Amino acid sequence: MSQQTPEARPFGLRGSARDWAFFLLAAFLGARLLVAGMGKFNGPQGLSFAHFYGQVMPALSQPFLEKTFLPAWLLKLYLGMLPYVEILIGAAILVGGRNRVPLGLAGLLFLSLAGGQMLIGGHTTVADLAIHLALTVLALLLVEEENK
Repeated sequence: MSQQTPEARPFGLRGSARDWAFFLLAAFLGARLLVAGMGKFNGPQGLSFAHFYGQVMPALSQPFLEKTFLPAWLLKLYLGMLPYVEILIGAAILVGGRNRVPLGLAGLLFLSLAGGQMLIGGHTTVADLAIHLALTVLALLLVEEENK
């Protein structure tokens, strides 16, 4: 009869450094997107669709209408879908495990947001989005290594 020695680390600390790195990146990215999406609905009266469509969306669209060639209908469509997309992708990252699809969608979302900020000259925001994109790429690389 062979005797197995128990692992010295407590149960919660088991797993490789790559597993923990991926978990932390995915938790951050998922929570970041979820909070960003929900925050667009948060007004003085709490969460409200009226707050988003009455105050947040017009404030977000104004710089794009003034400084870019984007048609108003396209801008309204993009900004109207943005918080829902952020919430869905954030939740998918949090519950999706090592799934590349929500991470890939998050990367595309960060690219589209950075593109819009480039059009209006929001260089600081572009730099912030580049950091989010780099973290997303790192998470995708960790998933790829696991699948090999």
